[in-house]
Amino acid sequence: MLIFIPSGLNLIPYYPELFLLPFDFSWILFPIFFVYTQKISIFSDEKIKYWVLYPGIASFILQTVIYFLPFSLKTEIAESFWHEFGFTFLGIFYSWGIGIWNLKLLNRHREEVENTFSYLENKLLNWVRIFLLYLLITSVLVHILYYVSPDNYYFKMLFSIIDLIAIFWLGLNGIMQQNVLSTLNYKKSGLSFQVQEIGNDKMSTDNDENLKVLMGKIDNYMKSSEAYLISELTIVDLADKLKMHPKKISTTINGIFKQNFNSYVNYLRIRKAEDLLSKKSTDYLSVEGIGKEVGFHSKSAFYAAFKKITGTTPNKYKDSIAR
Repeated sequence: MLIFIPSGLNLIPYYPELFLLPFDFSWILFPIFFVYTQKISIFSDEKIKYWVLYPGIASFILQTVIYFLPFSLKTEIAESFWHEFGFTFLGIFYSWGIGIWNLKLLNRHREEVENTFSYLENKLLNWVRIFLLYLLITSVLVHILYYVSPDNYYFKMLFSIIDLIAIFWLGLNGIMQQNVLSTLNYKKSGLSFQVQEIGNDKMSTDNDENLKVLMGKIDNYMKSSEAYLISELTIVDLADKLKMHPKKISTTINGIFKQNFNSYVNYLRIRKAEDLLSKKSTDYLSVEGIGKEVGFHSKSAFYAAFKKITGTTPNKYKDSIAR
């Protein structure tokens, strides 16, 4: 906005010091958001890719140097091909590339979270995806409109106002969002998941028969202990009880049932819910109460999982049993 206002209001002839303010952050906004995404994602224990910020930092330093040059020289530079190419075109495509990479990071994050947690609320980073898509779409629109009507600054002002609203929304979500990895405790009962492989679990998970044996062990424990009723059960909790590596459990569930840990746990919960809904002794419980009994935090999550697995709603299922 600080770049658009002086030109849009024709202030440059009266205030030449406003020309080429070094506030074009097209090189660095998407990289900053990428670093933020990695820091709150399940991959926050990996080496943070701060190097994506280096081009943006270099761009800002160069803009600052140009800004303090004499006005006549700044005008000459601004009208050159290299200025627009370097600070506009390269910056745009670099930022879009980082934005697309960020979307891929979010896809990997979602897969990993669904393979790790049974309770997904505030862990999928859906709001980050929405904000990132907003940034990409509006960035494309702004630059298209700029080249269609370069002298029309009204749309730039409009997008700047929308950006302020989006930044406020980002701030609210950012304050509430905690690091996803921090909700997972890797150190349980002294078990080291990085190196621990116990007894028969050393068998290769590439063999179908071995996968079936491991799945039998996992399934028997889950059903006999009803561990799936723990609302915030994680694959690390399960790994601790079975003395197996979490990745081995994840690979086994994916290989045998073709589903992630979250879907597997929800399947067991819904089967338990069907059992409770069919019993007269649980008539005093509401449908929402049944959902909480089997491990769901919210009514919406229970209904969504029930409909996905059974093809109907809990209420309709209960009515069909009553008939």
